[in-house]
Amino acid sequence: MKTFTIYFRYWFIRFLYLLLFLVLAFGSYFYTIPKLDIGNYTLVNPVFTDIEHLSPWLYDIDYFIFVFTVAIVILFSLIVFFNWSKREKDKSNNEFLSNFIEKLFEYLYSPVEFSDDEKQRKLKALNKALDSDHARRLFISTMISIHAQTEGTVKEKVNLIMKAIKLNYLIRAYLHSPYIRHKLYALKTISEFKLVGYEKYILKLTKRKNDVLHAEAIVTLLKLEVYSNLMFLNDLKMKLTLWDINLIVKTIEELDKKDINYRFLINSAIPEVSALGLILARIHNKTELKSEVLLKIGHSNELVNEEAFFTLISFANSPQDFDFLIDKFGVAPRKAEVLIIRALKKHENTEKATQFLNWVVINKHFILKIEAIRQLLDIDLNAVSEFRKSDDVLIRQACLQVLDINI
Repeated sequence: MKTFTIYFRYWFIRFLYLLLFLVLAFGSYFYTIPKLDIGNYTLVNPVFTDIEHLSPWLYDIDYFIFVFTVAIVILFSLIVFFNWSKREKDKSNNEFLSNFIEKLFEYLYSPVEFSDDEKQRKLKALNKALDSDHARRLFISTMISIHAQTEGTVKEKVNLIMKAIKLNYLIRAYLHSPYIRHKLYALKTISEFKLVGYEKYILKLTKRKNDVLHAEAIVTLLKLEVYSNLMFLNDLKMKLTLWDINLIVKTIEELDKKDINYRFLINSAIPEVSALGLILARIHNKTELKSEVLLKIGHSNELVNEEAFFTLISFANSPQDFDFLIDKFGVAPRKAEVLIIRALKKHENTEKATQFLNWVVINKHFILKIEAIRQLLDIDLNAVSEFRKSDDVLIRQACLQVLDINI
């Protein structure tokens, strides 16, 4: 019933907009004629006699003056209504804060356990106080804040209160509401209190075009610990944004998830999902997936290629790994180039590392020259001394900058 009410209000408002447009369109015609015959009925224009002396081209101007006059009256009425509504909400907020919050905290933090009769009495008073959607939303928001910031007995009491007041009908209605703000509010509540029974519909929300909505839906599924291996991401009809990827990674770290199918994610045909798999494998140091990472080096998708290089650099622990990075330096993205150069100080074959760094100093741009010389300070001081005497002005400047920093 609540869902029906929300949808009725949603479509009724849009119907009013449509009706307003039709009235304006019809009025622009009706305002210029003395009467309109509809079958046997004649509709007389009550204002035509007042403007019949005007030239035809002034009819439209006069009509729009009439429209704006009516609009001013309507806007004034709406301002009065919204001011009254705001005062009522402020009054409700003050009553909530002054009466309810004090009693709530008294219950949550009381060292003495209330009797069953007393609990029932307080619960009845609470249900009575929650007599409007505004009061219910205010209550739920308060409970979310307390639940997110507490542990132990207090958190358990909050969970018990949320179950006792039975506001699932409101959450369900908001989740299915046509309003995005309602859906987001419902998702936040579901994820915080881990409410079950909504998983299939939330999975559908992950495929919505609204970036904020589908990101929140994905996070909610992760917090509910359903589809926690992230394989559902492969079924999404739209690509993940960088915001989605960062949010997923942040949520997984907060939840300390361990049941992720890294190999499935890395091998996904969807570039963004593959990139996410590479990021998670790197963060969780899944070095056993090095072979999968190697296959993504030089990928046509820039994001996948970049994350593959970052991950392989992080995993590199053998001469073969460093040799591979040197060989693939030409297809490395700009951000990875510096990391490869820095990683070479761990290469067991210092001769090969030195040769490559010398090549970078001679052939690459100024930033990479600086980074290569910085690594040569730890590997081959003789090479740095030679570069200080170079005929290339940029090489000499790079040496001076590195040496000045290291003095």
